[in-house]
Amino acid sequence: MTDRSASGLLRSLRPTLRVVLLLAALLLPFCQGLAQTNHIRTDRIHSLRVLQDGQVVTHPCLELGTGGHLSISFDDLTKEYHRYIYRVEHCDFDWQPSTRIFDTDYLVGTQTECPIDDYHESLNTTVDYTHYWFDFPNSRIGVKLSGNYQIHIIDDDSGDEVASVCFRVVEPAVGISANVVTNTDIDFNSAHQQLRVAVSPQPLSPRDPQREIRLVAIQNGRYDIAAVNPAPDYYTPSDIRWEHSQQLIFPAGNEFRKFEMTNLRTGLIGVESIKWFAPYYHATLFTTEPRHNYVYDQDQDGRYYINSTERTDDDYEADYLLVHFSLQAPPQTNGHYYIYGGLSNWNYVPSYRLAYNAQSQLYEGTALLKEGYYNYLYLFRPDGVASGQTEPAEGNHYQAENEYTLLVYYTPIGGRYDRLVGMKTFTFSPQH
Repeated sequence: MTDRSASGLLRSLRPTLRVVLLLAALLLPFCQGLAQTNHIRTDRIHSLRVLQDGQVVTHPCLELGTGGHLSISFDDLTKEYHRYIYRVEHCDFDWQPSTRIFDTDYLVGTQTECPIDDYHESLNTTVDYTHYWFDFPNSRIGVKLSGNYQIHIIDDDSGDEVASVCFRVVEPAVGISANVVTNTDIDFNSAHQQLRVAVSPQPLSPRDPQREIRLVAIQNGRYDIAAVNPAPDYYTPSDIRWEHSQQLIFPAGNEFRKFEMTNLRTGLIGVESIKWFAPYYHATLFTTEPRHNYVYDQDQDGRYYINSTERTDDDYEADYLLVHFSLQAPPQTNGHYYIYGGLSNWNYVPSYRLAYNAQSQLYEGTALLKEGYYNYLYLFRPDGVASGQTEPAEGNHYQAENEYTLLVYYTPIGGRYDRLVGMKTFTFSPQH
């Protein structure tokens, strides 16, 4: 996209940008993916992040009884103070609220609703915002059971939930071994990768492993193609094995695309130009095409990092830019392309959907993003289908480096909640 076209787009966006963002927010409850992902439910909240012990991770997880902590933060694109509170909820292995236990069963502390006391107004930015943050667990609240958890962030004045984040607590009790093969049950060194998994549950002494043990496997952060409770192939005296499970065959995909905008002066990786068209800075990414061949390029498996090389504190001094994406691909009538990754909270969000421009013959999209380094994919989602496809824009290449996360849940007969008893994250990295 040229600077001239960006300028023209600005003129059309300026009076309607707020309306577009608001409509996108109103559609969120109907267009979000599965409950396992973080969600933003209002147009004024941006850059929702969960750090684990200060690190950017795709699947935050605390080990029960240790000193780990999460840092949750977000920006409110106003400088008006809002009193935000948060509630912590235990969920089952499939992320539905746990109904057989009470708050007092899984929470530690004197409060079930806690205020977010820490906030800072943005300094010297063109886009005004207020940065809010809190750590978990803290002196007010903690947890004492393993499993899945959601934190609901609520505007205390209106009572509306503005965002939610997901995390896990694990009590390591089982052994997990796994490997990835590209000689899969459906093709050989072609378009897929297959997981082979063994779980050793003996320390738990399950009476009925088939009913009590559940496995979940995730490629990168893509819950839309996650394998949830695949049936094991067989049981041995020492372990449970998945060796030919069709559910554990994943599209191989490709390395994530990336761009870097860590200052407002010049475009870096993937950025054609950064220009000022009042009232926003605009970052125009290079127009890209579908990738039919595999070329190794080190990525961060879809994660993003907030960073401004010109500022001291990224949290409240980094600025926001309107980022212009463009994909040169034939028009499709049976679905839509989405910008997908950590920047969209691993969801198919209306504001990250590309629209086909017949004049430029490009798919185009615009997103308001904070300065930093970003990974993303262009996924095509057919109408009426919950999952996206990598093949149309990214291709599926067996050599692709992917991060896999395995989760083992245990619900003993008569148990009242699903315990997370094992977690293993590893990167499949063929020789490049």
